[in-house]
Amino acid sequence: MSSAAEQHRGPGPVPTLTKVELGEKIRAARKASGVTLLQLAERSGVSLASLSKAERGLIALSYEKFLAVSQALQLDLTDLFHKPSSSGLQGRMVVDRVNEAVIYKANRYLYGMLATEWPQKKMTPMYGKVEPGKPANAADFSKHAGEEFIFVISGTLTMQFENGESRTLHAHDSIYFDSGLGHHYLCASEEAVEILVVCVNDSGDTGTTLAETRPWTLSNKSPNS
Repeated sequence: MSSAAEQHRGPGPVPTLTKVELGEKIRAARKASGVTLLQLAERSGVSLASLSKAERGLIALSYEKFLAVSQALQLDLTDLFHKPSSSGLQGRMVVDRVNEAVIYKANRYLYGMLATEWPQKKMTPMYGKVEPGKPANAADFSKHAGEEFIFVISGTLTMQFENGESRTLHAHDSIYFDSGLGHHYLCASEEAVEILVVCVNDSGDTGTTLAETRPWTLSNKSPNS
């Protein structure tokens, strides 16, 4: 008889999407929409050079760039990261076992895309791992319309914001913020920090984020560590 842990893990290897596979998905979706690379670059705000390299599997795009591409193609982000799982959509719920998160690696980040079977999600849940090291370009902050919640599973994470503020989070700490405010995830521990990330994406046509409509400061009640 198998153990409860073995049953929880489920059968089969961890599903992983490579840069080449994701590039093929972007190209197929773009051609199906009748959009040229130049048009997709203009609509998404992702550079033509980056899109060309991504489609050929030469570079790994970050989460916010994939989000911008999917919105420009009028797709759910799930459509780009989807891989069939053994559980699938069951009525009104999706269950992901330990080895069923769709894994994608980009630079210092590992993304584990969760609930990929659920269409048109209002939230994008992810398991994440951030390796030690500095951003390749410290001025290139991650930002996307919407809101974001991060819970630290293990390790220490420093969130660095483009307005000069930062917050250091330890295991079981969490932060909720306007993701229109540019941010970096920085591993502040010797080993990679593991996190749970939930993004609520604002795909409205106004082109305005909360960060643009009101002054932004993180609450002084949340002390720096």
